[in-house]
Amino acid sequence: MDKKRVMALVLSTVMALSGAACSTPASKETAAAGASSDSTVASGKDDATVDTASGEKIFRYSIAADVATLDQQKMNESVAATIGYHIQEGLTRSISGEVHPGIAESWDVSEDGLTYTFHLRDAVWSDGKAITADDFAYGMKRIVDPEVASAFAFIAKPLLNATEITAGEKNVDELGVKVIDEKTLECTLAFPAPYFLQLLSMSQFYATREDLAEQYGSDFAGSADKNVYDGPFKLKEWKPNDRIILEKNENYWDAENVKLDGAEIIVVADENTALAMYEQGELDYVDVPTDLIPNYPDAEFYYSGACDFIKLNTGDGPLANRNFRLALNYGLNRNEFINLSTNGYWTPANRFVLGIVGGESKTWEEEHPYTAFPLDGDQAKAQEYLQEAMSELGVSAPSEIQIELLTTDMERTKKEAEVIQALLQDSLGIVINISLVPRADRLSREETGDYEMVISGILPDYPDPISFLESWETTSPYNHTNYSNPEYDALLEKAYADGNATTRFDTLFEAEKLFMEDGGLVPLQFRRNAKLINTAVTGVTNYFCGYNINFIHADKAE
Repeated sequence: MDKKRVMALVLSTVMALSGAACSTPASKETAAAGASSDSTVASGKDDATVDTASGEKIFRYSIAADVATLDQQKMNESVAATIGYHIQEGLTRSISGEVHPGIAESWDVSEDGLTYTFHLRDAVWSDGKAITADDFAYGMKRIVDPEVASAFAFIAKPLLNATEITAGEKNVDELGVKVIDEKTLECTLAFPAPYFLQLLSMSQFYATREDLAEQYGSDFAGSADKNVYDGPFKLKEWKPNDRIILEKNENYWDAENVKLDGAEIIVVADENTALAMYEQGELDYVDVPTDLIPNYPDAEFYYSGACDFIKLNTGDGPLANRNFRLALNYGLNRNEFINLSTNGYWTPANRFVLGIVGGESKTWEEEHPYTAFPLDGDQAKAQEYLQEAMSELGVSAPSEIQIELLTTDMERTKKEAEVIQALLQDSLGIVINISLVPRADRLSREETGDYEMVISGILPDYPDPISFLESWETTSPYNHTNYSNPEYDALLEKAYADGNATTRFDTLFEAEKLFMEDGGLVPLQFRRNAKLINTAVTGVTNYFCGYNINFIHADKAE
């Protein structure tokens, strides 16, 4: 099949998918898909201010799917983490990458960087009980407790004995946390971790009330009355697969600086539906589908931090072959992928770690520039690696290699899969079969390794390169790819133990290059979202890691 024919096929597929994307009632479809080219961010929203019925300031936005849990230690994706960021507070609070005091009003760090002593402020839970150092110690122990089975247990690795406890080799009471008194907590690390204060802003490290966790067991945090809250807001109601309703926590230590009365997070699976709801005044905030960005010239762009990629199950079949994985990487024209799937608005990924992540004194990209694969692809190299792979696999024709590409049945990901299918089949001659499943099924199959290739992504938890790289260690619970490279593991262990910033970042760069040169995955894009926000709302910010939206200090005009 020649190039022009492939592009025609891709374009026709994309147009068909785009046309089928709108599933809203007719009036709402018209509002989203038919917006004029001179539409602005305001877009008919000036009258949508406070709730007319209650007079309350309620901030409303949507999420594509409901969260699986609001249990502090079990949250394992960005949507839940964002909600957790607003209903709870850690010892620290990271705001746009800067560490601020949270429940801890101050802390001391030893010269060797291994001992942190936190001094808690006078603060209470939403039920009025005092927040103590014991609450934080219990929460941290709960992260690593094998009986709790937190998918994010690996994030506690810097704490002394955390890895051994998770592996069942040591008792949970041997974790490097010590309660000095009711308002003083000491944390001992296994190695210097310059990002430790950032970690403590994450939900997994939040204080947790032992009495409630023990009382409710597996139902803990399953509804508003089965948890307590120490953040700016508290959970008022959780209607599964419908909406999550927050209200201001009047017992929050800084409640006087929280202006909103609450928030509604509404489950809206289709992004075009969400845009129509914004146009109708039902949402205060929305990300614009890439097909419709030209209709909103005043939309504000921001990096979500997400790196999207094709995750490869390297355990068996063609994808266990390094040469075949590299053929995929060199065979994909990422510039064409971006132009066809997002109209050129997102950024093609020529490496794995997001360039704006912090380095020693500048950004990661500035200090460690790198292009793993040409953005236009390299057909000569792709064919060279493919021929080597075919020889090793005992295959005589590329078409004998058939790979399933798993993805979510959302319009955006369907489009991405169609584009990837056409581009790689054209460049390599292999056969790619697309499997579209609901998001929950995709996540389940991904976590159990029941896939060959899957369109996936990662959102960094804190602004350090290791937040991207640690997922591919052999022992990482997020390594659902069967990828294992002793040299890669050794580089990360070296970086963990290194107290020198310069050599630590150099080692992490070596690890990133090794992973790319091994064809560990196929990087696709860094998401550069365009957002619209109600002109009556101020103070809402975004950041590329830790949370999606920050509305703690937002306000809504009356």
